[in-house]
Amino acid sequence: MDDPLKPKPVPLAAETVLWFEFLLDPELITKHLKKINPDPSALELLSQFISMAPDNVVIPQFDLTNADPNAMPVPNPPVVTGMPVNIEGLRLTRKQLALKVLALKVATWLKWNLDVFEKNLPIPKQLCLLRDLCTISFGKRVAIPFTNDFQAKITAEGNEKAAKFALTFYHRWVLRLQILKDIAVKAARPSMGNMFVPLEPMHQFFAPEINPQTSIEFLQELCKSNEPFHVFSYETFVPPHPNDDVNLPQKFDAMLQISPAELRTQICFDLVNFYLYTKQYLLARDAVNECRRYLNLTKNEYEMIGKIPSQFVFCHVNEDELEGYLLACGVSAQSQTLTERFNMSQLTQYKDIIEILKLDNRKREIPLVNRRILELDIEGAISQGILKEPKQLEMQVSALNLVRSKFEEGNIFASVDYFEKYAQLNCFAAVVESIMDVLPHSSLSERNMLKQFLIDCIVKHKNKQWLQEIMHLSIFTPIELKDLLQQIQEEELPQPTLALLNEWKFNSKMPRIEIGSLERQLISCTNANTVRKLLVKLAATNPAKPLWTVNPSWEISTPIKSVLMSMQRGFLQDFAYVLLGKARELTAKGNYEGAVSMLSILKSETQRPELSNATVISKLGKLVNWEILLIQITQCLDEWNNKTLDLQSLGNRCKQCLQSLQTNDNIIPRIEIIESCALMLLNLNDWTAIMLLDKRLPQLELPIAFAATFLDMEKMKGPKKICRDAWDLVLSMFLNTSKRGNSTGGGGGGGSGSGGGSSRNSPCLAVSTGLHPFLKRIRHQMLFNLAISMLGKIHNILKDDANHDLNGEYMQLWPTTISNPIGYSIRSVCETLHWLLTEALKYYPQTIPWLKMKGDLELAIGNNEAAMRCYVNALVTGTDYCNIPLQRNVADDYIIRKMIRCSSNLGCHMQATVLCQFLEEIDYGIVFKNLTEKCSNFTDAMDAYYNCIWDTTLLEFIINLHAKKGEHSRKLEAISIMGTLELNANNNDEIKREAASIRKSRFLRALAKQYLL
Repeated sequence: MDDPLKPKPVPLAAETVLWFEFLLDPELITKHLKKINPDPSALELLSQFISMAPDNVVIPQFDLTNADPNAMPVPNPPVVTGMPVNIEGLRLTRKQLALKVLALKVATWLKWNLDVFEKNLPIPKQLCLLRDLCTISFGKRVAIPFTNDFQAKITAEGNEKAAKFALTFYHRWVLRLQILKDIAVKAARPSMGNMFVPLEPMHQFFAPEINPQTSIEFLQELCKSNEPFHVFSYETFVPPHPNDDVNLPQKFDAMLQISPAELRTQICFDLVNFYLYTKQYLLARDAVNECRRYLNLTKNEYEMIGKIPSQFVFCHVNEDELEGYLLACGVSAQSQTLTERFNMSQLTQYKDIIEILKLDNRKREIPLVNRRILELDIEGAISQGILKEPKQLEMQVSALNLVRSKFEEGNIFASVDYFEKYAQLNCFAAVVESIMDVLPHSSLSERNMLKQFLIDCIVKHKNKQWLQEIMHLSIFTPIELKDLLQQIQEEELPQPTLALLNEWKFNSKMPRIEIGSLERQLISCTNANTVRKLLVKLAATNPAKPLWTVNPSWEISTPIKSVLMSMQRGFLQDFAYVLLGKARELTAKGNYEGAVSMLSILKSETQRPELSNATVISKLGKLVNWEILLIQITQCLDEWNNKTLDLQSLGNRCKQCLQSLQTNDNIIPRIEIIESCALMLLNLNDWTAIMLLDKRLPQLELPIAFAATFLDMEKMKGPKKICRDAWDLVLSMFLNTSKRGNSTGGGGGGGSGSGGGSSRNSPCLAVSTGLHPFLKRIRHQMLFNLAISMLGKIHNILKDDANHDLNGEYMQLWPTTISNPIGYSIRSVCETLHWLLTEALKYYPQTIPWLKMKGDLELAIGNNEAAMRCYVNALVTGTDYCNIPLQRNVADDYIIRKMIRCSSNLGCHMQATVLCQFLEEIDYGIVFKNLTEKCSNFTDAMDAYYNCIWDTTLLEFIINLHAKKGEHSRKLEAISIMGTLELNANNNDEIKREAASIRKSRFLRALAKQYLL
């Protein structure tokens, strides 16, 4: 019983004919092909006949059709398959011959159209068809492709006309085969989807290597030949009948002769196709011209006998394709479009470009964006000297584009750029010329639009010459031109004679004007001798007020002002006051030499013999000397790195100034000078002299405390703690309580008295008035170190977070606890320390511990990028800008882990991964976590850092990660990095260290480029 679930075969249609039926009835093939929609079709039949035809060669001794009784059989006869052997004559079985003849008959029905065969038959079957054609035509077995020693010898069973057709068809096929092979190879190239699938070179078997030059020469000689050429007709091939004992010969006499023009048309067309593909453009141009000429001759020949081109016997030229070849070679007879002419002009040094753009302004065919690109190209070519054309060409193109842009809706090409760029040239005339050319071809609305554009240009630029340019345009009436002229005319403003004067000097001898002129000169001059002369002249005018009141901006210190006011009114009082005021002005501007020069002259003035006995003059001389000392201290601190002054001499003068406090003299330096001298001695490491000062002065508390600390550091041995005075003073300034005790002292320069109110007790105010003025004037590196370590220790205790601890030098000197830490302002500590680190790095920018501490502080604040910048700066400085290997004392695990944290916070996970290699022992937990993080940060391109990795375990994980994600290109790049010789696991330690050092420097340069530039 049949299984009902078993699929049953689909019955064939009634009109379907099987291939073997044509072997039984050779006449059936003709009836079948003449059907409207034959099933199977002609191409299907051709493919079946080729597939079913066996290629076995029949050896003469075993031909069963041979009746020779003398032929002795040989046991186990060999059967040769594949390429035919050289056996003269057709040694085919009847079935072989029938199938081959039927295949050729179907190919003749298809008019031997190579285009049809290429699209529908694979190359192996094309080879079989060629072999069958040559075998029947030559009357013997022929190997395809032809060998180098191939001889076109024709047997009695072949035919010379058929052999000539077969050779022609073969050489045409060879040229097309070259193109097919290249296309197949390009299509088979590995892409992202199949790059890891091995490519089997099967095309080498199906498309053998054939030198096309022999075929080209054969076809060229055939075109020159005038011998007749014949093609197969459908009646040429006669398949053997199964009932006949003898094979009928083929009817080669039925072949049709074609004209040389038709033959040459097809051959030239094949040559053009090959030449264009191989980029032989000159040969292609000649061949395509010949093809067009012979095609026209062939058409005329067929028209004379009443036939149309579709009835061509041999020629299968597609006229549209031929026209494309003509356009490609630039010899088309059709008129080019404006776009084609536009593109051709760009290839020929912008030939006729002005004419093309004028025509396009009428037709508006070329896109405006293409015209703008052309304008920029011409501008660049002229500016670089590539195009030897005047600037006028660029302006004309721009003017034509400007006019064209007015016809575009919503155009963004502003005329402002045009008139600004070509203001030195006759730019408006070029615009008018372009408008004149397009006006006759414009509609009424377009003419009005162009008219309004010209009006706007003239009114905006107010150029009368431009108005002359448009007078001969027909779009403007005389009334409109007159109105335009009135709009652009400017009213002449009255010019008073006073405004036309070149000099503002008055010839009149008015005393007030002369006095005013002298006063202005006195205010502006910077020379002491000039001041002396001007004061003498002004004193001669008997002024009602003292001359030092001329400029209210002249300010002097209170002690000197008191001394001057106690003097008798006269020249010395005015001279001293003016010089002191000017010296302060010059000091504020940084002109220290000028200020010292003025005060030195004043000091000399007080030492004149006739004045030296006066007590007031003696006091004034001392005060002026101390003012000079203050200016020089300020200069020294401002120019610390330049060392413009003699520091030893300056230190001695500071000591003399401070000793005046201990004498019984009735005049002492003002407190600002005392504080500056103490700070100067502190910067000069003269701590003993500072300890002799009176501690009761609030402004000297910090200098004395720091000097005591340095003395303790010199004497300190073992774990002994140093003096806590400096610690207590600085810590008290960050106290939040409103009951800040006066016992803590004013602390620092600039502090004055005690005040009430919450604002006075603010830690910010205490720091700014007490600590900042002191820190602002320290310059010695040890002073910076001590202050930074103290503030860093205070920060760590108040922050009380081990993850955000600051690390630096000398921090072990300070106490480890603070009583009641909640009462202090950690914000003020952070701000002060940040400012101090910035100031210190101005004077000592290559101090690595400070750079690291600033990075720690930025990280604690939350500024990850700024912290990373500081860390990278420290590492780059420690390697002498990547010129020496990175040492462990510069990049220890503490700093590297903080850099890893910064990179992770910034989303730069690959940077964090690379930094893990800098650790003494790589933390693979952090590595794998960072690698699996996803981030869209463009600065963290993963594959950009592969050449900075030297750990093979890390590379193996990256390769595995890419393989899981399907990222094949990145995987290959990581594999290539891992395969480098210096990363071989068998290398000795020296090579491994060198490879790591090179990659560390490379990575540091990448970080420096990102964070420091």
